[in-house]
Amino acid sequence: MKDIIWGSIGIVIAIAAIVYLIKLLLLKKKGIIANAEVTAVREGRKNSYIHTLRFGNGTDTWEKDDRSGFSQPMKVGDKRLIVYNTEDPGDFEYEDELKKNIIITIVMIAIALVFSAKWLISGLL
Repeated sequence: MKDIIWGSIGIVIAIAAIVYLIKLLLLKKKGIIANAEVTAVREGRKNSYIHTLRFGNGTDTWEKDDRSGFSQPMKVGDKRLIVYNTEDPGDFEYEDELKKNIIITIVMIAIALVFSAKWLISGLL
């Protein structure tokens, strides 16, 4: 019974990762690439920096905070490419981070499925 519970936990983790992967893939497919400028930097949690970015699409301009929490602050005035959701410009990812997060999430799904298979097989035998 314990093995089936562990296997089920792995499946839940895989499902959560699949939902996150779908969100990332939709952002990559439907998002707009913009050149964003860092307008402010503040320290969030200990050793974590939050950056305020200004970006736009030609007609509208937004200033939004990132949610990445970098350990090293960027400089005010630095420019970074981001991919943002047209329906919610606050939903954005740095372009280079987006690619990395997609790969990491795929690996996490694979590991969770192997973990689940191991526990489910041993629980059923």
